[in-house]
Amino acid sequence: MSNLAINKKLIPSSTRIDSIDFIRAISFLMIVAGHFVGALSQHGVDRHYFHKYYLGGVGVSFFIITSGASLYISTKNKFDLKVYIKKRIANIYPYFWICYVFVAAFLFLSFSTVCLGNDPGRLLITFLALDGYLGSTVPNTYYLIGEWFTGFILLVYILFPFIFWLKNKNIYIAIIVISSLVAIQNTPYVVEHFLLWNDDPFWNPISRLPEILLGVLIIDLLLLKNKKANFFTAFIALLYIIIVLTFIEEHYRTYNMWGISMWAMTFVIICCLYENIIIPKAVKKIILFLSEYSFVAFLLHHQIIYYLVSKIQSQEFNRFQFFYFYVVIVLLCYFLAYLIKPIGDKLKRKILEL
Repeated sequence: MSNLAINKKLIPSSTRIDSIDFIRAISFLMIVAGHFVGALSQHGVDRHYFHKYYLGGVGVSFFIITSGASLYISTKNKFDLKVYIKKRIANIYPYFWICYVFVAAFLFLSFSTVCLGNDPGRLLITFLALDGYLGSTVPNTYYLIGEWFTGFILLVYILFPFIFWLKNKNIYIAIIVISSLVAIQNTPYVVEHFLLWNDDPFWNPISRLPEILLGVLIIDLLLLKNKKANFFTAFIALLYIIIVLTFIEEHYRTYNMWGISMWAMTFVIICCLYENIIIPKAVKKIILFLSEYSFVAFLLHHQIIYYLVSKIQSQEFNRFQFFYFYVVIVLLCYFLAYLIKPIGDKLKRKILEL
């Protein structure tokens, strides 16, 4: 089965797409790279090995698209709102809460103190995993793990039933693209009048709706198992990237709609090509592991980065140390995720049984 990987042990009665697992895994690696560079710069270590590739932004875009794809895979055959809500809660909160307790305990044991917010009433925002997302508009929370993306994806979960319904309408693409553009252009106004909105125009779910929709559309394409359709789609995506690189100046294609659209087309190319190459079973197992544990690893990676970077002697930091520390961070993230995820899985099963 070269195009579809079905793993009943990990996810019962659901279809896995090899390319989605692969991109989810490399997305995490890119996000860690971006945040590692950022943490180093805060400690006076200016290393540009990853900067020019915008890996953090690319990784986030890939994560958003894979989220849309995963939501569609789990709902395309039958959409039951009650089951959908229960699954979304079970997929996020058990792991978030357990990782939070683990990090809080680690910080206390390491530094004999934990830096938390000064208002107990804001604990609810942290409990709901929205504190990283609302950090600029609701300060002094009990923020320890995750980041803006955790709250962002929860809001995407709320919006996805609308996307699922809208997909059957003839003008759904136009509606979603226009909604995204309007949201980006009017971010200051929306922030002023709506609590669950970030002041960064690209950190809001409506702004990134086209990427969620792309995740839906790419699944429909890949499930056709049509090589010609895949290669033609990859060619069109590559042509778009070439046109943007040729006619749009570099400073206009960074972290904006031009840049994000190129990253999205890169996602399409990877998916369409990856589904048509033979991947050894051993490699598939590694990729599946990296994909399965990526969310828990993502929740932990910031604190691991901060801790290790605080140990670096910046004056002696060279290229070898840069990549060495990066690999160590990734390995630690996955090692801890491997230990923590089974606990979250048990809590997840209890929630699904309710």
